[in-house]
Amino acid sequence: MSDAFLRYYNQELGHIRRQSAEFAAANPKVAGHLRLSQTAVDDPHVARLIEAFAYLTARVRLKLDDDFPELTDALLSVLYPHHLAPVPSTAILQFRPRPELDKPYLVPALTEVESEPVDGEPCRFRTTMPVELWPVQVVSASLAGRPFPAPENPAGAEAKSILRLTLACTDPEVTFTDLGVDRLRFFLNLQPQVAFRLYELLFNHVLSVALADGPEDKSPVRLGRERIGAVGFEPDEGVLPYSPRSFLGYRLLTELFAFPEKFLFFDLSGLSAKSLRQAGNKLEVFFYLDCPPPDGARLINGAAFALGCTPIVNLFKQAAEPILLDHSQTEYHVLADARRPQAREIYSIDRVSATSPAGERAEFLPLYGTHHGGGAPGRHYWFATRRGRGGQERSSEMYLSLVDLALDPSVPADWTVSVETTCSNRDLPARLPYGGSHPRFILAAGTAPIFDLACLTPPNRVLRPQSGDGARWRLISQLSLNHLSLLDGPEPASALKEMLALYDVREAPETRAIIDSVHAIDHRRGTARAPIADMPAICRGIDIDLTLDRERAGTLGTFLPAAVLERFFALYCGINSFSRVTLRAKGHAEPVCRFPARAGARLTL
Repeated sequence: MSDAFLRYYNQELGHIRRQSAEFAAANPKVAGHLRLSQTAVDDPHVARLIEAFAYLTARVRLKLDDDFPELTDALLSVLYPHHLAPVPSTAILQFRPRPELDKPYLVPALTEVESEPVDGEPCRFRTTMPVELWPVQVVSASLAGRPFPAPENPAGAEAKSILRLTLACTDPEVTFTDLGVDRLRFFLNLQPQVAFRLYELLFNHVLSVALADGPEDKSPVRLGRERIGAVGFEPDEGVLPYSPRSFLGYRLLTELFAFPEKFLFFDLSGLSAKSLRQAGNKLEVFFYLDCPPPDGARLINGAAFALGCTPIVNLFKQAAEPILLDHSQTEYHVLADARRPQAREIYSIDRVSATSPAGERAEFLPLYGTHHGGGAPGRHYWFATRRGRGGQERSSEMYLSLVDLALDPSVPADWTVSVETTCSNRDLPARLPYGGSHPRFILAAGTAPIFDLACLTPPNRVLRPQSGDGARWRLISQLSLNHLSLLDGPEPASALKEMLALYDVREAPETRAIIDSVHAIDHRRGTARAPIADMPAICRGIDIDLTLDRERAGTLGTFLPAAVLERFFALYCGINSFSRVTLRAKGHAEPVCRFPARAGARLTL
């Protein structure tokens, strides 16, 4: 029972009692036998009748005030289908190689893993990025200011601090030259306030990188800061599945608010340059920083740089229970698993088909899709409705309707409908114990003889889409926005805040701080060399000044939200243009960061 419905019910019940009491007092001969007052109803039969009527009128009011979900949901299901679905539980999982691993091992994306049971039911997750395991470990890490021991590096002569990593092969008899490793991916496994600050140091304050055998190495390999690569921004690095019809920029905003830890990865490439010089069993990596060590630097150690990690999401494929058509109802409840309804919530319906008793087969297409033009007569379509389940869990159920283009049932009775879905375990993952080697994970299929699994972050709760205060209407209204209409308005900062609020699925103080930190945004036309390989040309673009308030930024700081926003602006640019974002801090004249010009990714016809 939703809070809104209960409020309507109480309002209707109170209204009936007040008006009925007044009516009985004004017409005692007609209504005196009702025995009504504003506080009590003496006749139990009349009381039941009034309560039933209040229940029905409350449903009518709720329907009138629900912002027409049939219309808005249909439009969103075509344009941005992932906005209607809940955001499932997510976490960071580490694959820890065992000593017997002696060569690289690739764990592909979408590998399924299972947690320990909750109420007798294991939670099923899948990885979202491939994991390349190497027989390499991080022995130690430290961040220190001057004076610091480090190899001589002209590019880092102005460094004010050094971030030092010590890597070692797990087998003492094996060297980095033997392995030939060129790239490693690290996850910043620290407390959030330290991890996001360290993320900014790596991507905004590194002058140079050196690979050496130690601080006294006379022939270190010097690398540029471009060897540090950001992770989580590309189309194949998303945590949430999304349709090709969906705009990648909005998915980035959703994941920033729902699971910012997914961005706390970085790639370090160019390690083979040192291997070619006969590297030994150990390899030291020095990051030369242009700023002093921040608060919390003493918390940085070897465990802070975790190898073999990937985000995981509580999603898995599931064949729903068969549905027998009888045309006694306009829609059918889709049950993912009748034996475990409390442990299955449908995230999306992927495919619908039907089979007749004679073995005939019919395929159904989404009604709100792009399959209508030139279609042969007799095609079958489906559309689904998501409704709240009620109760404290606030999960949802899916209902399926099978029609033709005239919205009439198009399949005879006695056919059996098969539905393929993607499901989650509702809110079970949030109840997993965390700490002391918990929660435990295993591969869902097969065995893992060369690695163990460890969960580095607690699985978070399921996040439900906003529904109150016309949120869906505001969401649809911003679909027509692009970065120019955002910036050209009378109050661009307020417009940006309003758009960000639509994707704040957590609605927590730390995510609200991201929105509140937006102080000002300005833009101007600019010219730059086209930021596209093998394209020596000059093109016109847009320079954006984004000013954020550090005092209101909260745990995430200002750099990561700015990094996501600059990708967001670039995705809105046309392919023959660019965007170039400069991050500024409120009250400071010097810019915090000048992001490189980024080529537009929006195709035009």
